[in-house]
Amino acid sequence: MKKLFYLILVAAIPFAAEAQNYFTNSNLSYLPIPPDRIAFNRKTEGSPFLLKRFSNATIYVEHNKVIDSIIANVDFRYNEVLVLDEKRKLYAISVPVYRVVFDDAETGKERTLLSGLPAIDKRTEKSFYELLVPGKINLLKAITLYWSDSRAYHEAATTRKYEQVESYYLFNDAMGMIKLPKTIQNIPEAIHPTKAHQLEQFIKDNKLNLKLETDLIKLMEHYNNEQ
Repeated sequence: MKKLFYLILVAAIPFAAEAQNYFTNSNLSYLPIPPDRIAFNRKTEGSPFLLKRFSNATIYVEHNKVIDSIIANVDFRYNEVLVLDEKRKLYAISVPVYRVVFDDAETGKERTLLSGLPAIDKRTEKSFYELLVPGKINLLKAITLYWSDSRAYHEAATTRKYEQVESYYLFNDAMGMIKLPKTIQNIPEAIHPTKAHQLEQFIKDNKLNLKLETDLIKLMEHYNNEQ
């Protein structure tokens, strides 16, 4: 992975009144991030964040509150939504967050994160999942973050290496949470046992490689459109 000095990149988006009111509201529940939490000059490989650039977002929190037009990102080290106020000070939202919709400043695409889903594996109800395909069965992506520090004998600076490991899940109210198997031949049956043959035929006809996220999305979109 390419070595770089990690910086917080912020999209040039003005803060709307709702965002400013959020920080001045007496009922606000947020925690200031200490300066050493974000190492501006630390040499790093990879990133602990969902997005390459902090981006405009709509955040849905407990008690049906909505925070509109605020600059945010997700830090997978602490499983937290981080936001920037109008003075670009960094905070972590300390109340439960159930949904975040980002306008990704890097790609220009909308990305949705969900939490509050059933616990599975070592993931809890507070864990975040990216919603890749909505529908009768939702396709979700989870990120597990690993990191380590190292220093070469000829270097004074410590390098922190981040690795984001992806895993995929299926969810609806009837089936609950199901982790997709790593063996791609078993994925059609995991989606729907009685329709596995039709799904296998679709994969063959369209030459899909389910190791690729884009092709996995195509398969799930096909399945949901057929329901």
